[in-house]
Amino acid sequence: ARGQRQISPSKGSFAVDDEKVSFKQTKINEPGDFTDFQTALKKKDFAKIKTISASWGKRFQGMPVRWNEMALYGKGLVAVNDKKDEEAKKIFDEYAKLFPKGVYKGEIDVMNLDLRSDEMSKEDLIKTYSEILASGSGSEAANARMHLALAKLQMEAKEYRGALENFASVVVLYGDIPDLELEALWGCGEAYEALGETKNALFYFEQIAEEKEGPYKKEAQKRIEELKKKLN
Repeated sequence: ARGQRQISPSKGSFAVDDEKVSFKQTKINEPGDFTDFQTALKKKDFAKIKTISASWGKRFQGMPVRWNEMALYGKGLVAVNDKKDEEAKKIFDEYAKLFPKGVYKGEIDVMNLDLRSDEMSKEDLIKTYSEILASGSGSEAANARMHLALAKLQMEAKEYRGALENFASVVVLYGDIPDLELEALWGCGEAYEALGETKNALFYFEQIAEEKEGPYKKEAQKRIEELKKKLN
């Protein structure tokens, strides 16, 4: 029972009122390699991400704290990069239980869908991506990747107008993510070409060709020549 009670140690005694006793949460200091981890994420330095995530995972295991969240996210990224799909699924499932509204939820939702895409029909994937985007729960990077993934699925399903809208969303809303922007520009060109709108397709391929360097530059130049022949 709560309330006043007598506690008698080996010498003397004192009264304790349970209603007035409070316990403050022990403060957990920020890890010294916190900045290193953030830098590793930006640079996609998977070796460093792996090392720090393993260290934090042991230190904060099972705890609903920021650094355990980051450790799980880091471990998941490494597993995906190493193509250890089953390990990645388990890590992301653990993340979902501990951090149902976590900072990385949107990005993990995308990776989870990629990992489980073979288990789902294209129709279900399109529906799921659309629902997640409509919920607005993802980060900018996660939303950009979802728009891109959704657009690719729509291209495969020959839903060219819907694909175009999602490729364009990446260009307009997330143009500050260079790699994704180039892929989305390419997608816009292909979608317009599939729709038979050659001039619009040419416009997007020309934008890619103007880039100083990049994986699409040479191929874009070839497509420009082909499209110009169609217009002549």
